[in-house]
Amino acid sequence: MVLFLIKIKIAEMIDAGISGYILKNSGKKELIEALTKIASGQNYFGQEITLQLMKSFKRNQEEARLTDREIEIIRMIEKDLTTREIAEKLFISERTVETHRKNILHKTNTTSVVGLLKYAYERKII
Repeated sequence: MVLFLIKIKIAEMIDAGISGYILKNSGKKELIEALTKIASGQNYFGQEITLQLMKSFKRNQEEARLTDREIEIIRMIEKDLTTREIAEKLFISERTVETHRKNILHKTNTTSVVGLLKYAYERKII
């Protein structure tokens, strides 16, 4: 949870124009390297921060892979339709709806309908 919050704050700080960030437990060598790079006009982010930002970037790329059908199903879930009702409206089997749900949860890195809806609201899918 702490790393998640750090990623959010760092992303906000990057948007605000910061040139670098290291963790407080970074060593003297890393601090000197960071200061040197920033003083020369470059950016510097500690190795752990860079790794977390890359994971976040990769996850954001995966988010863009929701299909039109998956978005349609998310919108029906938001309307509190059951699997059977979704299947009937889309003229597909209940098993296909369940497969879509499973894929959606995986792609959005959520584990529940509440988490999925929160994800969808935050990204203006619904």
